[in-house]
Amino acid sequence: MRVHYHLRGGLAHAAKKLRAGARTFKVAFIGGSVTEGAGASDAERYSYRALTGQYLASRYPEVAFTFVNAAVGGTDSVYGAYRFREHVLKQGPVDLLFVEFAVNDAGDRTASVRAMEGIVRQAKRSNPRMAIGFIYSPNTAGLRLFGEQGRLQPAIGHYEEVAAHYGIPSLSIARSIYEGIAAGELRWEDYSADEVHPHDAGFGLYGGLVETFLHETLGYREDDDADQDETAGLPEPLEPSCYEHAGLLPPGTAASAPGWRHEQPWRFEHVCYWKLPGEALIGDTAGAAFRLRFHGTAVGIAVLAGMDLGDIEFAIDGGRYEPMRLFDSRCTAFYRPKIVLLTDGLVPGGHTVDIRIAADSPALSTGRCVRILYFLVNA
Repeated sequence: MRVHYHLRGGLAHAAKKLRAGARTFKVAFIGGSVTEGAGASDAERYSYRALTGQYLASRYPEVAFTFVNAAVGGTDSVYGAYRFREHVLKQGPVDLLFVEFAVNDAGDRTASVRAMEGIVRQAKRSNPRMAIGFIYSPNTAGLRLFGEQGRLQPAIGHYEEVAAHYGIPSLSIARSIYEGIAAGELRWEDYSADEVHPHDAGFGLYGGLVETFLHETLGYREDDDADQDETAGLPEPLEPSCYEHAGLLPPGTAASAPGWRHEQPWRFEHVCYWKLPGEALIGDTAGAAFRLRFHGTAVGIAVLAGMDLGDIEFAIDGGRYEPMRLFDSRCTAFYRPKIVLLTDGLVPGGHTVDIRIAADSPALSTGRCVRILYFLVNA
């Protein structure tokens, strides 16, 4: 099966540090459920994340590697950009970062570019020597698109804009799998038992492609360019409103208001594949409202979506309330956090958002409860 990657500048800083005899080295993985290892019988042994760690440890046995698992299943690159500081940068200096969201983004170019560019710029602001690689996973929707039109899913093209702009190497697992199936070399069932997630054998294929990619990118010698990059600084962003300054605010940041309660500590047991925070802002009364003051260009919320979820209305800077539907078709099946960006592209500076619980409960919901886990703000 052919390996498809763009070398660009390689992983020059990482390669240079490893060649210099580094004693310690930190690798971070951020992405969705594929990075998390959903589909593997044991994610800590057979996921691409685990296999990549095993490869690096065997290739550089003298190095003490640390691996950061910043995967959150069912989430896209937008939330990745907002949680990057909390889930990756706060874990200490990172030498090598893998980013994998291609099956999670819905195809909105502006959202994907702002998010991926935000991750890159946050990473490079934190550590100019951090090496970054983009990885693109396949799914059955992408397979159909490739078979019918010979194109990859739109998110990959959007990510490639960012990768080319910043000289980031990228690996398309998707193209390798799609071409392999088209050539009769394998079936989708040889890779996955569902529409997205590799099984153990599928992760074996995935890990083999990553290993080839790393063999090339870590062996790429371009030390002069690596040194130059440190002093050249970042180029102008593709999207001026990219999520370079995105972050999470705890739910207690909002002003207290009747009908809402800030619970800390807080626990909720019945959740699909997410680790929840230890606090939440909870309301279940129609019309109950609160105000959040923030500085930035965008604001959103992370809520716990499930069977009893209600909808909300929101108003920016004292304006007219707009409806925001939170309840969706998956809410009837299980609880999981859901990310909603309320507004974007505001003038930089101080703003307010008023949020209230909608009067009408969704038709299939068992209630109108809104549990806010975080506020999302691009400062």
